[in-house]
Amino acid sequence: MTTVLLAHGSPDPRHRQGIEAVADGLRSARPGTPVRLAYLETDEPSAAALGRELTGEVVVVPMLITPAYHARTDVPRAARELATGGAQVRVTDPLAPHPLLLDAVVERLASAGHAPDPGTDVLLVAGGSSDGTARRSLDELLVDHPRPGWGRWRGTTLREPEVVAEAVGQAAQAGHRLVVLAFTLAEGVLHDAAERLAGEHGADFVRGGLGRTRSVVELVALRATPA
Repeated sequence: MTTVLLAHGSPDPRHRQGIEAVADGLRSARPGTPVRLAYLETDEPSAAALGRELTGEVVVVPMLITPAYHARTDVPRAARELATGGAQVRVTDPLAPHPLLLDAVVERLASAGHAPDPGTDVLLVAGGSSDGTARRSLDELLVDHPRPGWGRWRGTTLREPEVVAEAVGQAAQAGHRLVVLAFTLAEGVLHDAAERLAGEHGADFVRGGLGRTRSVVELVALRATPA
């Protein structure tokens, strides 16, 4: 069975590099399992192009970590295109919501030298959606799966820059340190926007996409495993 990682795509090459890192991790975790990439826009191959090559059983993992328009519309269209060569296509749930994404955040924090500390608050900045589903999904994930040993964890989106200022102020008032991360799989436009937002408010920022973590590879493997 072939696993297809279906990602958004971006004109920034770092996005593709981040998704390829997940694919490489999945190949290492599951030797002998074919892993292919397809993109909803910008990058190649498109779902339509890859679909002409695919046969047999195919499982498609949408590489989306917040609910968005793409999950509701673009992913079903791409799934149909991936089946044009005769493949039997099954689409899994997107990566979110799942606590392994928060484990991935902890990995990124550790890589930057941040250990669990009640005096360290964490703010996750997602890309956002016009209907607010991205923010609600992130908030629910944080409420349902708290991270022990840290200060306050909260989420926001690039559409709500005022939340960053608020988090900075609340952390300072409590005598805490605030660390900001981009809630994205790969570096790119959204990642850089989150970094600029953190810098404007004097908050520490941890660089790097969540895709370069063991936890995200584990999550992709879990999604790709038949129920």
